Amino acid sequence: MDKREIDEQLKNLSFDMDDEIDDRNERLGHRSSAPSHVYRPMDPSHAIILAAIIIVGGLWGGKLFYDYIQEQRMKAALNEAGHYMQQAMRQAEENSRQAQAELQQRMALEEEAREQRQAEQLAQRQAEQARISQEKRFESAQCQFWWQQHQQNPTERTAQKKAESCGD
Repeated sequence: MDKREIDEQLKNLSFDMDDEIDDRNERLGHRSSAPSHVYRPMDPSHAIILAAIIIVGGLWGGKLFYDYIQEQRMKAALNEAGHYMQQAMRQAEENSRQAQAELQQRMALEEEAREQRQAEQLAQRQAEQARISQEKRFESAQCQFWWQQHQQNPTERTAQKKAESCGD
């Protein structure tokens, strides 16, 4: 046989699968059942409506899911911002406390230094007044007299009078 003849025979050959299955079942003794399990194809108008419902439901569900994700992102961002603000506030409070403590310490040191300067000035004034009063006593006529008396004739009485009038 020629290759062309085989191709033509195959083209002309047709198989009806349903008929073949039915013939086989009859030969084997199976009885033919009513096609209750066979579904009729869907009407195109019903298919279009079902497809529209599926598309609209999918789009609406997708939008709801997208909105939910965006809401979760916003919540996470707000929580993070709140946490950052709390941390910043705690840091600012800590810095404020440290600055206040440093200011109080500096003020205490300045107060102490001022009191020390005042004490030194007071001591200098008292020393100067004591020196001036001592000089006045030494320059007084009574001190000069008893000083000379004690140098010329040192006795217990002249030493006592010199101490009383000169302040030694």
